[in-house]
Amino acid sequence: MGEKVLVVDDELEIRDLLREVLKQEGYEVLLASAGEEAIELAKRETPHVILLDVRMPGIDGVEVCKRLKTEPKTQYIPIIMITGYDENKIAAIEVGADDFVNKPIDLVELVVRVKSILRTRYLTDELERAVAYIKELEKSRQ
Repeated sequence: MGEKVLVVDDELEIRDLLREVLKQEGYEVLLASAGEEAIELAKRETPHVILLDVRMPGIDGVEVCKRLKTEPKTQYIPIIMITGYDENKIAAIEVGADDFVNKPIDLVELVVRVKSILRTRYLTDELERAVAYIKELEKSRQ
């Protein structure tokens, strides 16, 4: 199966809709309905990208993003925030959000943003591998 996408939203209908759309695009979809559940699932499953609702009961999306971006195992997972509120964008950017999708969700835009952020992640991963390889070569020459 394809890359793993973690969808985090407290609304069942949105989770189900996004799961179906993303599955049709070939992604493996993981679902969480709350912040704590999302954090644990992200640590355990290491998804390739996270779609994270800003407004949720309990721990909101901004706090989830902050915690994930400070955790070594999850800090480099791209997070796309889903929001209907512009005031949350600044706070989300400050804690490390990588992109945004506004509610109501344009499904075509969402799929394009997921593909784009995964392309960027792939290139970043390749760059990190190249740097590690160069460092190993330098060590072996010393």
